Parts: sequence; C-alpha cells; structure tokens
Amino acid sequence: MPMMVIDGIDIAYDIIGDGQRPAVITPGGWFSKDTPGVRALAEKLAEGGLRVLIWDRPNCGESAVSFAGPSESRMNADVQAGLLRALRLSRALLVGGSAGSRVSLLTAIRHPDVVERLFLLWISGGAVGLAALAYYYCHESLAAARPVAWRL
Repeated sequence: MPMMVIDGIDIAYDIIGDGQRPAVITPGGWFSKDTPGVRALAEKLAEGGLRVLIWDRPNCGESAVSFAGPSESRMNADVQAGLLRALRLSRALLVGGSAGSRVSLLTAIRHPDVVERLFLLWISGGAVGLAALAYYYCHESLAAARPVAWRL
C-alpha cells in the first residue's frame, strides 16, 4: 500500500487507472478506502478515462492518527490538497460522501487551485445532523467511559 507524508502525517492511498483527468474519492464517516464500494466506484470512473485517487484520511484506515488543525475536517481538507499536489493530480474532480462531502467542500474553499469540480453525496451538517452523527458514532464509547469519569 503506497504511503506519503503530508503535513507530517502518514497517508495511505491508491491510484486506480491511468487517465489524464484526475479524480479523488473521499469516503464518509471514518471509513477507509477499502470500504466496500469505494474501490468499485474508482474502477468504474477509471474505465471512463479518469485517474482516481482513493485515500485514507488521517484517523481512518491505514493512515496515521493526528489531532492537528482547528478541526478534523479542516485538517483533512489541507491534507487532501497536499496529497493532490504531491501526486500531481491537481485540478481534480472531488467525489465525497457524508464526512467526505464536507472535506471535499472545504478543500474547494480552502484550496481552489487543486479542484476542477465537486460531486457531493449525503451532505451532512447542521446542529441536529451533527448531534445525530455524534450519537451514532460515539454513544457506545461515551457509555463505556461514563462510569470511569464518575469515579474520579
């Protein structure tokens, strides 16, 4: 599995296809590039003539854990832009779902030089949406940690 250091963080990635036009797929949640469907989508896009980057964001899959930046989404956007530049895949189609859509949108806002187009799926956000996501992803850990916190 190829790895590259971007902003001091080890980032795992794969490139599928050899087309001239670049694209990048950013999965949602804390899902990795190896989540079922991600590689299959990349392969279909590659069949259409694209060169597709799939990657594990920091704190996902085989990439390193990092708490840099003012938020995880901003850190991921900066890393995505750095990875696109380092791999010479700038002016790419950014495809993102859920958390990947936020990362893709922030990449376009913060680093417009690396983006040609956006394709966003399952955009999540807003106070109610984020609270629901926090419950979905974190409630088991919170319940497990709660008795420990009460003993302190």
